[in-house]
Amino acid sequence: MGRPLERSGKIFSADLLARALRDSGYKNTAYALAELIDNSIQANAPDVEVLCFEKYEDGGERQTRRLQKVAVIDNGHGMDSEVLRSALMFGNGTRLNDRSGIGRFGMGLPNASFSQAKRVEVWSWIDGPTNALWTYLDLDEITSEKQTEVPEPRHVPLPAEWQKYIQHEIRESGTLVLWSELDEGRLTWKRAAATLRHTEELAGRIYRRFIHDRTVTIRLAAIENEGFTLDKAACATDPLYLLTPSSTPEPYATEPMFELWGEESFDVFLDGENHSIKVRFSYAKRETIPADGKDRGSTAYGRHAKKNIGVSLMRAGRELELDSNWAIGYDPRERFWGCEVEFPPELDEIFGVTINKQAATLWAQFAQLEWDSLAEEGETTRSQVIERLKQAGDPRGILLDVAEYIRQQLGHIRTELKNQTKGRRSPNKRHEGPTDEDVATGKIKGRAQEHPTPQDEQKFGDNEAKGLQSDLITSKHYPDEAAETIVKAVWERKLRVIYIVADLDGHAFFKVEDKPGGLSEVVINRRHPFYEKLYEVLEPENESASDATVEERLESAMSTLRLMFAAWARYEQESTERERRRLDDIRQDWGRMARYFLEDEGEE
Repeated sequence: MGRPLERSGKIFSADLLARALRDSGYKNTAYALAELIDNSIQANAPDVEVLCFEKYEDGGERQTRRLQKVAVIDNGHGMDSEVLRSALMFGNGTRLNDRSGIGRFGMGLPNASFSQAKRVEVWSWIDGPTNALWTYLDLDEITSEKQTEVPEPRHVPLPAEWQKYIQHEIRESGTLVLWSELDEGRLTWKRAAATLRHTEELAGRIYRRFIHDRTVTIRLAAIENEGFTLDKAACATDPLYLLTPSSTPEPYATEPMFELWGEESFDVFLDGENHSIKVRFSYAKRETIPADGKDRGSTAYGRHAKKNIGVSLMRAGRELELDSNWAIGYDPRERFWGCEVEFPPELDEIFGVTINKQAATLWAQFAQLEWDSLAEEGETTRSQVIERLKQAGDPRGILLDVAEYIRQQLGHIRTELKNQTKGRRSPNKRHEGPTDEDVATGKIKGRAQEHPTPQDEQKFGDNEAKGLQSDLITSKHYPDEAAETIVKAVWERKLRVIYIVADLDGHAFFKVEDKPGGLSEVVINRRHPFYEKLYEVLEPENESASDATVEERLESAMSTLRLMFAAWARYEQESTERERRRLDDIRQDWGRMARYFLEDEGEE
C-alpha cells in the first residue's frame, strides 16, 4: 500500500515549500553569492570578503579538492536581535519593500543560502565581535518540522579562527554568513578557485559602480589547510568599457577601450512623482583595430568583450542582468558596442523586477518585440500604440519608447562599426600578390600603349603620396595606419588603380577619382545597397568562414548581381528611344573594355 495522504489541513507542506524555495531561480552559485554581497553593500560595508574553504577528499584512485564551507563577511552596520531574526525569515526581511537601495524583497539571505547549502549560520554584531549574536537555519530540521521558526538569536562571540582569515579591519559592527553542508548537486562549481573566478567576473560587473567609486572592496579568497591558495580583490568590469581601471586586458586596463556614443533620458510620471530612465551607449575606438590588420576580436581585449555582450540593465547602481538578446548573435562585431539602461527602484513594477533581482521580466520581452506587434486595428504609428498603452496603465507604453530608441541607435552604431573595419584590406594582404590592383595596373599600362591619356604620363612622387594619404584620412576617413599602408603599396608596386570604400552622396554605387600621379581611385559607395549585398559579401572580413557560410554568401551575391542586371534592364525600358541607343553604345563600349580587363594574357 502507498503512503496515506496527509490530512492535517496545512496550506503548505514544509518539505515541498522548502524544495520550492530552493528552486526559486538563481542562475548559478555566483548569483547566489551576489545576494549576500547585496546585503553587505546595503549595510554600508566598505569591505566585503567571500571566503571558500576546501579540503582534499578521497575520490577513488586519487584525492580531489572539494568545497566544504563558504562564508561572506563584512564590516557593515550589523544587526540587532530583532533585525537578525527577521533577516532569516522568508519574505519578512529587514528591507521588505524598502526602495532606498539595492535591496527590497526580504527573500535574499535564506533563499540564496538554501539554493546552495542545507545549513546557514549568521553572526552579527553592533557592539564588537565578542558581543555577536548568532542564529541559524537548517534545511533538514525545517523539512522534518523540527525547526518551524527562526531560533531566537543568542550571544555567541565571533569565533577567533576567523581573525586569521579576514583581511579587513574587524570593526565594532559587521556580519558573517556561513554556508555549510553544501549541496554538491546544486553547486555550479565544485572547487574554490572556479567558484571565486566566476564570482569575480560577475561581482566585478554587477557592482562595477561601487568598486570604481571605491565605496566597497570585494575580496575573494580560497583557503585550504588554513593557507590561502587564492587571494585577490574583484576588479570592475564595465560592459560599456568606459570605466578605468578595469579588468580589461592591456592596453585598456587603465584607459577606456570604448568611447561614449550618446545618452538620453526618458521621464516617467508615477504616483505623483517624476522618475527618469537613462540610456547610455558606447562603441569601440578605432585604435582597437590592430595595426597589423588582424581581427580585433582575436585579441585578449576582444575576447574579454565577447563575455560582455548585450544591454546592461542597472537598478540603483547595481546591474540586474546583461541581456544578450539585443545582440545579433552571429556577428562578431556585436561585442564592440555597449548599452546601459538605468532606472530607480521606484520603477520596479514598470520593468517587472524579479524577487531575486536577476531579471526584469516585462523589460526582457522588448529585445525581440516590435511596436507593430502591439498595434490594434486602426493604429498605424508607434505613437498611437504608445499613447493607448499609457492611457490603459500598461507599463509597456513606457518601455516601448525606450526600446525603440535603443533599436534605432544600435542600427547607427553597427553602421559605424562596419565603417571602422570595412573598405580596406589588411596591410599584409596588400603585400601579397598579385592583387586585383596589380592585375588592373598591368591592363591599364597595356591600354596606354595604344590609347594613351594625360594621366598615363604623370609620375607618383613624394608630393603625390602625401596628398593621397591626406585625402584618405580626411575625406575617406581611413585610420592613419591603413592610409599609410595603402600609399606604401601604391609607391612600391607602382599601382595605377586602387579600390576605396567611402560614404558617397547620390545614387551611384561607385565613382572614379583621378588622383595626381596617374592614379585612378575607384570609390565604392558604402551607402548603396550594392556595397552591403555584393561587394562586402564577396570580400568578407572573416576568412575562416565555414563552407556553409561561404555558400550562403555566394548565393546572396549571385542574387544581388541578377537584381543589378534587372535594374539596368528597367532603366533602359524607362528611357526614350534616343537614350536607349546611347545606353546600348555605353553597354557595348563598357563590355568591350571589360573583356580586355577580364581576359587572361594570351587568351585573346
